[in-house]
Amino acid sequence: MNDLKENENFIHNKFGYCYYALEEDYSIIYNLYVEPQYRRSGHSKILLNYAINEIRKLEYYGEIQIQAVPREESISLDELIKYYKSLGLKILN
Repeated sequence: MNDLKENENFIHNKFGYCYYALEEDYSIIYNLYVEPQYRRSGHSKILLNYAINEIRKLEYYGEIQIQAVPREESISLDELIKYYKSLGLKILN
């Protein structure tokens, strides 16, 4: 993942941001961040769905991977993994 800078895309709004990258054989969403005052209000789902839709517009229909890294103790790792899986994302180890 160290070479993602060339193919990375940035999504942001006033609530937070995330990056995604599409390579020939995989797609990944990473560095998802929602401002603390907007957490647990559906804003991460908006950002993730936007990233997923953008990846699908590029005609990638395989699994979309995501890094599960809780920030600032906002959610437990187990809860985060469950949440990402509910959106159909594959968790990176």
